[in-house]
Amino acid sequence: MIRNSWMMFALVAGVTVGSFSLADAPAADKVTAALRGSLFQPADFASLGTLTVDAGKAVRFDTGSATTLPSISGVLTGKGQLGVSQSGEVQVAVFAFDSIQLGKGATVTITGDRGIVLLSKNAIAIDTTLSVSGANGQRKHDNAPQDVQMADGGPGGDGGVYGKSLDSAPPPAHGGNGGPPMKDTGQPGRGFGAGFNERVKGGAPGGGGAYGGAGGDSTIGSQGNGNPPRPCPGGKVYGDAALADLFGGSGGAGGSHDRSGATTGGGGAGGAIALIARTSIELGADARILAEGGASAQWHVCGGGGSGGAILIAAPTLKVDPAATISAAGGAGASGLGNIGLEIVANRGRRQSGSGGGGGGGRIAIYTNEDLGQPGKDQIEKMAPKNITLNVDGGNGGYKAQDGAAGTIYDGKWIDLK
Repeated sequence: MIRNSWMMFALVAGVTVGSFSLADAPAADKVTAALRGSLFQPADFASLGTLTVDAGKAVRFDTGSATTLPSISGVLTGKGQLGVSQSGEVQVAVFAFDSIQLGKGATVTITGDRGIVLLSKNAIAIDTTLSVSGANGQRKHDNAPQDVQMADGGPGGDGGVYGKSLDSAPPPAHGGNGGPPMKDTGQPGRGFGAGFNERVKGGAPGGGGAYGGAGGDSTIGSQGNGNPPRPCPGGKVYGDAALADLFGGSGGAGGSHDRSGATTGGGGAGGAIALIARTSIELGADARILAEGGASAQWHVCGGGGSGGAILIAAPTLKVDPAATISAAGGAGASGLGNIGLEIVANRGRRQSGSGGGGGGGRIAIYTNEDLGQPGKDQIEKMAPKNITLNVDGGNGGYKAQDGAAGTIYDGKWIDLK
């Protein structure tokens, strides 16, 4: 598929990218396309009114699934709407308002399979936490069922198949999930850039998930994991820095071992969130906009960390308190218990411990009139700008395992949305 050059979307050879059609949407619902990339126009969506959530009050956004529509409950109740990126490939839940004010002490919960877009016809002011972060991987206990639940990816996590496909439309169940802790058969996480594991005898820790940055490799596995034994690899980078398609990251692989109860699952990936306002966006000191990858838990043979997700912020004027945080960092891989087990030479058969790789950093894209950091627009920033905490760091790998690589920060030019 060929896209407009401004999207700067890097397709990976051999990768299948799903396409979205009206037939994929829940029945009798309108799907509105973005004006450009993932930049939706507030005027194209019916407003739910003014959203004000004060201290002690709560609002819940459910982005829905392939068979259910988005909804909002709490201080305000109603239905969200469906949007699709200009490419036609990624479906998101859109909640449009006249203005948005989420005060200090307010509780905001975001659930569902789709990524979320909060639109304002005027301003957005946030002084609380908005999170689409992935869940942490869990330890598999002795005699627990083989199919221990994966660590959930955040809303909008990539639901493609490891190394083969990107799939966020229609919204996939289990998008960005970490691989489960397994006996005998290792499993990768969910998503094109998921960390890898495979069936081996003895211990095999998991690689970290990837998105804007590559996932870290695990420590060397037991014999059977290559000849000579090799690490389980972290995932590969995918997507685009400008977030022309708004989907999240990929999960870390789970650990595997031939002894039940010796492993932990991989971390879930960060999901996808966009804040778009026609006039201004202000983030107060207590604002936390998070799409972080989940960490693996520590035990004998560990999973990898989930990758960071996607955060898009767009407004002609952006004011961010120095204490505020915008983070799409990768999750940490855990260290195997009894680190001496990692020191065994590569040809010594089974390993009793192993460390997971760190998750790669996600992607943050900010569209505004002022330069974010270095002079110029529509470019990747080489470092985070001063006085704004933007975090796309990769997660730390466990003992002797690789860290995840840093993701991307994109400085885009504001376009006149109506």
